[in-house]
Amino acid sequence: MPAMRVIVLAHVLLVAPAAAAADTASAITVDFDAVSVAVTYARRAGPRMLWGGGVGVGPSPFLGTIRATNSHYDPAPNITLLEVAQIQGFARFEAASWLHLDTGLRAGLFMHGSENFTGGPFLMAYIAPWVGWRWFWIGPRLSAGVLRENGGTNGSGVLVVDYFAARIAIDW
Repeated sequence: MPAMRVIVLAHVLLVAPAAAAADTASAITVDFDAVSVAVTYARRAGPRMLWGGGVGVGPSPFLGTIRATNSHYDPAPNITLLEVAQIQGFARFEAASWLHLDTGLRAGLFMHGSENFTGGPFLMAYIAPWVGWRWFWIGPRLSAGVLRENGGTNGSGVLVVDYFAARIAIDW
C-alpha cells in the first residue's frame, strides 16, 4: 500500500500539474536580480517545452560570483567583473507545475576594472532551475563560457553563478 501512495503522490505533484500547464501557448517573463532585469518571450514547442529568447541589462551577477581561468580577472579589492547587457536563446522544460528548467546560450558585453574600465564580449551556455507557482518564481543560474576584452587580449574561460533571481511570468 505505501508504494501506491508514492505513485499517486508522484502523479499529483509531477504529471497532472505539468499537463495542465500545457494549455498555455506563450509566456512573457521579467527576471530580476539585485540590480539587473531581463525580459523573455517563449512559445510552446511541445507538451512540456517552450522555445524562447530575451534581452537583459544591468550589472550582473550582483548577488553571485564570476571565476575566470585567466589570472588577469582574479578578484581584487575595488576590481569589478560584471555582465552589463545580454541576449539569450533558450529551451524551457516544465518538469512539474512548480519546477521549470531553462537551458540555452547567452551572449553579451561585460565590464572589468576599477577606475579605468574596459570590457568586451562574452558567450556562455547556461542552466537555470526555477521553483515557483503560477506567476512568481525564484532560482539560481549557472553559466559557463568564454569572454575576451576588446582588442583581442585577455581571453578567458569563465564560470558565472547567480545565487538568486526572481521571475514574474505572464502566460496565455
